[in-house]
Amino acid sequence: MHRIDPRIVIIQIALSGICAFWIFKPLAMLCEVIFLMSFLLYLQHPKEALRLGVWFAFLVGLYALLNESNAPQIIVQPVFLLRKLSPLLGVMVLSLKALTVSELFMGLQKLHCPKSAALALAVALRFIPTIRHELEQIRNGMKTRGVPLNVITFVKAPAMTTEYMIIPFIMRCIKVADELSAAAVTRAIENPVPRGMRVPLKIRIKDIVYLMMVICANIGTLLYSLCG
Repeated sequence: MHRIDPRIVIIQIALSGICAFWIFKPLAMLCEVIFLMSFLLYLQHPKEALRLGVWFAFLVGLYALLNESNAPQIIVQPVFLLRKLSPLLGVMVLSLKALTVSELFMGLQKLHCPKSAALALAVALRFIPTIRHELEQIRNGMKTRGVPLNVITFVKAPAMTTEYMIIPFIMRCIKVADELSAAAVTRAIENPVPRGMRVPLKIRIKDIVYLMMVICANIGTLLYSLCG
């Protein structure tokens, strides 16, 4: 696997996130998604790159179909919003796949980020992958009780379905947060001495080349969206 210095990846995530908020042209969104897919492929995550591409293509096709059929705006607008947020989805996937929690914390520490902010980001990165697992557990639990959580059930009884999903999810999140806090304390997260790594962080030539490609890709996409 191609490893990039965590500091470079953190800078890339910040740049891509900023650009994703400012681009609005469909072609610029497509370019940003393609760039993120290319970086995922370079980091040897082909499945995630393919999923991101298929997801964006599906939303583009669905949005075009809804516009052609003059669908109600209450349906069109959520699809437009999801398409707009697709680059941010790519940024999230990149952050989850390119960095471990330890690498993220060390990278933020090397960038002189406040420890409180570094801890919050590290916990968020650790917590995000558990959301899907928790929702799957809730869905299986409701299914065994004869209340399947799917689109049909939501259409028939939206309030009940939302209640059955949200309340257990909130309770599980509270429990997971307590577990993460206990794990952090066990690992001496409150120790004021800066953490070390078995393999010291060192920016190499390929990291600099990678960063230059990231900067050029994001600035080019942003300029095209704003001035093109």
